[in-house]
Amino acid sequence: MGDAIREELRESESFDISVAFVSENALKSMYQAFVDHADRSRRRNRIITSTKGYFNDPKAFKELMKLQRDANVEVLIWERPGGVKSEDEVVQDQPFHPKGYLFTRRMDQGRAYYNLYVGSSNLTSFALQTQREWNLRVSSTGEAQLIEQVRDELDEQVRQSVPLTDAWLAEYEEEFKHRTPPRTQILQQLREEKIEPNAMQCEALANIQQLRDDGARRAIVISATGTGKTYLSAFDVRAFQPRRMLYVANRDTILKAARESYQRVLGCDESELGLLTGNSKQQDAKYVFASVDTLRRHMREWYEPDDFDYVLIDEAHHSGADNYRSVIDYFSKAGFMLGMTATPERTDNFDIFSLFDHNIAYEIRLQKALDENMLCPFHYYGVHEFLGTDGTRIDSAEGISKKDRQWMQASLEELTEPDRVRYIIRKLEQYGSYDEKVTGLVFCSRIEEAERLSELFNQETNQQAERPYRTVAISGNTSAKRVEKAVSQLESGDLDYIFTVDKFNEGIDIPAINQIVMLRNTQSSIVFTQQLGRGLRKFPHKTCVTVIDFIGNYQNNYLIPVALYGNAGDSDIVRKNLQREAIGLSSISFDEISRRQVLESLDTASWSDMKMLRDKYAVIRNELGRVPMLTDIYRHDPSLVMTMAQKGNSYYEFARGAEAVLSRKEHDEGFMDTVAQVGAQGEQWLKMATEVLLVAIRPQELVILDELLISCIGGTASLISENQLKEAVAQRFPTSYHTDAQFESALRVLDWSFFDGPTKKSYGERALIVRTADGVGLASEFATMLNDNDTFRRFFVDNVRTGLKRFGDLLEESAKTGHSLQDDRGFVYEHRYKMFEVERLLAWPTQINGSSVGGYLLPKGGSSMPVFVKYANSQYADRFLNPQEMHWFSKDKRSFKSREIEWMAQGQDDTDWAATHFIPLFVMRKADAEKLKMYYYVGRVGSCANMRETTRDNNGETVRLVEMDLRLTKPLSAELYQHLTGGDDE
Repeated sequence: MGDAIREELRESESFDISVAFVSENALKSMYQAFVDHADRSRRRNRIITSTKGYFNDPKAFKELMKLQRDANVEVLIWERPGGVKSEDEVVQDQPFHPKGYLFTRRMDQGRAYYNLYVGSSNLTSFALQTQREWNLRVSSTGEAQLIEQVRDELDEQVRQSVPLTDAWLAEYEEEFKHRTPPRTQILQQLREEKIEPNAMQCEALANIQQLRDDGARRAIVISATGTGKTYLSAFDVRAFQPRRMLYVANRDTILKAARESYQRVLGCDESELGLLTGNSKQQDAKYVFASVDTLRRHMREWYEPDDFDYVLIDEAHHSGADNYRSVIDYFSKAGFMLGMTATPERTDNFDIFSLFDHNIAYEIRLQKALDENMLCPFHYYGVHEFLGTDGTRIDSAEGISKKDRQWMQASLEELTEPDRVRYIIRKLEQYGSYDEKVTGLVFCSRIEEAERLSELFNQETNQQAERPYRTVAISGNTSAKRVEKAVSQLESGDLDYIFTVDKFNEGIDIPAINQIVMLRNTQSSIVFTQQLGRGLRKFPHKTCVTVIDFIGNYQNNYLIPVALYGNAGDSDIVRKNLQREAIGLSSISFDEISRRQVLESLDTASWSDMKMLRDKYAVIRNELGRVPMLTDIYRHDPSLVMTMAQKGNSYYEFARGAEAVLSRKEHDEGFMDTVAQVGAQGEQWLKMATEVLLVAIRPQELVILDELLISCIGGTASLISENQLKEAVAQRFPTSYHTDAQFESALRVLDWSFFDGPTKKSYGERALIVRTADGVGLASEFATMLNDNDTFRRFFVDNVRTGLKRFGDLLEESAKTGHSLQDDRGFVYEHRYKMFEVERLLAWPTQINGSSVGGYLLPKGGSSMPVFVKYANSQYADRFLNPQEMHWFSKDKRSFKSREIEWMAQGQDDTDWAATHFIPLFVMRKADAEKLKMYYYVGRVGSCANMRETTRDNNGETVRLVEMDLRLTKPLSAELYQHLTGGDDE
């Protein structure tokens, strides 16, 4: 329902919303959509809500006040007609429980029509995003009786309501029963609270114990920031009951916080917990919390290798550094060693997992932790950077070296000019919580900027608190004492913000943080996630964390959605991710300028950069302790599958190349022996598997091969009847498009009869299957290769199994588009296809060269004609007239008498024209013409109109052709329309 409301806000000119309940988080997640709506339309908009049951807390009404201020929304609170009798009548037993949304739109002729939603969804995060709700949409013109009744009811509700004002809100706050206690009281309550393992910790503890029972002496836990790693380790130490324990970390702040947490869990005397740092030498304690550098200098002097029977390595992603490895090697005789990290990935590809024997006791990443409600929801706002007083960008870096440009996107004077500071403050006030005391971290690009911005902030007025801002700047040069003081002040509410660069990326625990501000270029998705994680810890009365990211015109803006959504291998997947504005109870939104900057960076990013792909490969390889297969890559990040496989001729080729490089690195034993040669024919079959099977445009070839591969386990290839194979396709993918023609087409692909000569040659000219009167079986040479070459078998089967998973994903994607897979004959709206793949899905008996197809082709005797448009990148002036219509030109030397034009004109006035004419329309973006050469399927043509003969100049020659308007059965989404046209046709 949340997505439906956002779409309506994008397309409507006004709205009325009447709901009993609203929540702060829902309003925050919708805020940008409401603001964007106000920018497009100045019509009256209303939200009517209530105080029923005190469900709507003051924070929700403060967010509604923001909408009144920023988004041209009149907010009204319904009250019982006839006067106020008592507080119970007004609040507890109000007969007000509607859940209705009315959006006004305009048809092409300017006539109004309405979309009405009535059902079970209030304007709350759970109702809009996570709960199962039923809502009915009805579309109608204003003359319809239903719409008149709804509008009359809304007018009646307005007459019975009072406006939301500061005075009303102040009175309601006094009545509200659940007041937030002072921050100091909350902190004291937390210190006294008894700590018990949560569900995640119980599962992880059981896994760790099982590993120990199985004889493991090392393990690692991967757990997102804020999920309780430190307490988890303390619970495990309590269960282990070591004679002595050593806790190793790289920062004093981590050690002091860990010691405090351990004392709460272990319940031991403070004297049993010792700090071993530059300033403290309590090395004889039972539980030693040691700085890695101090420990490395003195360990041989103070300790024997077996003095500790439990060793814990915190921030284990640093374990590849010399100081950590010295400590780990020295205490190798410890009874048990546990590593903990939120981000095991390293830029140098060092295999952290090998240090812990590849025993992953538990893994919970950020997305899963959010889904499991272990972290505080966040609301991310991408906001464009300050444009400068003259309207030009301040992030220019002309005239300096590439190295300097990376770190100095603007001069210090520009970054800290007063106008930019005031702009930042305005945006913090706009997007921050309306009346919640801010506890924030501000990440800057360099130390000088952080220090100067802190000074300038302290000269400005905090409108919320009606006093000057109170901020400090912290860097790596700041003394530990000053850092501790600043953290304490921020935690207690004596500071509003701490400005920093990367000092707080890890090792700092401030659960009260409710705002993260990013004033720097995102250069690493890992660092972005670390900084985001600073605000995700839960804290009493903290409902969410607000993230405000100031986005400049940077080439690596694409890393922002990569960090937020997790897919790093395909620009189109990342683009589609940007349409998902809600992730569970969290939300992601961008203003218009910053969204455009991120989208533009997707086109310039090098998604197939070999080093980047090899680094991603190495991360998964190190975690598994072996060569990862495509199914492993898929589990890690589905968007990487095709990017890696298509880097060369096959994923096998990519993996061999990656192993050749990685095995030359120090401390890497390599796995080249598990990626043996498969011979020329084996490589060609794997090339075919990549280009035909792994792309997974339909299930037939994949299911046929999978059934045949299963049947030949043990070495004997069996024949399976065609009817059995058809049934297998229908049973495994019942919602897919499966016809006799599709099945026959798949068999022709697998027995090579579909392919043209050059394609057959590239695949080795030896088919995968044979067809006989008794059924279908694997071709003998292919079956022999499967049986004789283990490497070939593993990689080929891996392509098939991963292809099956990818097709399952494609079906899920199709179900969300609102298009019928059956009506579209297997094509998925907004999916990209190569011309070769379109021919297969159309079940053409043989492959036709792309140059022969041209912009379209109507096979003789056929009833389907695919149309391919290279948008703004061909000699023809094909263009969208609007999201549902395209002005289109035929090939040269065509007239009304040309075969395809006559066919298109046949019965064009009949209502069933589309039933006899299947014209799927494919559009290639200009930006994709050189690299991808793939077409978006935008839908089927439902009718053609305004057909006329015309001429054009072709290098001085006048040629005849036909032009017409093609009308799709459904309009393109606003996002895809913008993506394809670049806004040129608006």
